[in-house]
Amino acid sequence: MNPQHRERMIGILWVSAIIVIWSAFHLSGRLSVQFTLTPFDLTTLRVCVAGTIFFPWLLKYGLGGISFWQALLLALTAGPGFSVFAFGGYMFAPAAHGATILAGTLPLFTAPLAWWLISERMGTWRVISVTMIFAGAMFLVLDASESGASNEWLGDLLFFVGAASWSLFGVLARKWNVMPLRSAAIVATFTFAIYTPIHLLFLPSGLLEASWEEITAQWVFQGLIVFMGSTLGYPRAVAALGATPTATAVAVVPAAVALIAWYVLGEPLSGIAAGGVALVVVGMMAGGVPARRRKAALP
Repeated sequence: MNPQHRERMIGILWVSAIIVIWSAFHLSGRLSVQFTLTPFDLTTLRVCVAGTIFFPWLLKYGLGGISFWQALLLALTAGPGFSVFAFGGYMFAPAAHGATILAGTLPLFTAPLAWWLISERMGTWRVISVTMIFAGAMFLVLDASESGASNEWLGDLLFFVGAASWSLFGVLARKWNVMPLRSAAIVATFTFAIYTPIHLLFLPSGLLEASWEEITAQWVFQGLIVFMGSTLGYPRAVAALGATPTATAVAVVPAAVALIAWYVLGEPLSGIAAGGVALVVVGMMAGGVPARRRKAALP
């Protein structure tokens, strides 16, 4: 297997892992905030283990040529910039909305950011993709406004902010050539060192009221599986496949979560919401057409 094909296979494997992890993340995120822990608690649990593990590694190997402020920006965008808004959104909006916006609108933000910051060209299909995703997202916003549920629109807005933050992280990691292991170390260590004290001192928390079982479950899932998998895997997939194709590959996440949430969580989709999910999924797939054609022509 030549290096190009090997790199492509590595990217595909990481994307596959991300799809499974993110599907579980959206479903558990909706459930988690219905109990004792707050979005701020879940963000701390997401980084406390990895931050402790990666701190000595980061001291030894350093930031890899990027500045303190660049590292801080990576930590903010992939740490609280994503998870606080994602978990916060699930306090108000259903799982299908969260999965569709958080995963589905990544190309909507990634494509223009990649064009602006790393000169990744937006071809015709990507313009079509972004247009369809935007239309689908507006369907979800319309569904939120007509659902009658209190503040569902606010949940959608928080999801949009979280998606934009994660997209910026992925593009910046590629622009600054930050390897996946180092990016995970930076995000975990900086978030743990800077955000966690602020959270424990000043932000709403349910850690003292939550059971050990609830804390341990979130610690294992959010701190080990989700954080380590997505923070290591997403930049690695971007490095292998490109920023926009990687974002496009997670197209199955919104549809899968919508179906599972309907069956498991009792959150049926309205016709408007189903149309929005379908538009976003098709739009994500359309964004990958040029990338697939180019890769098929590789020797």
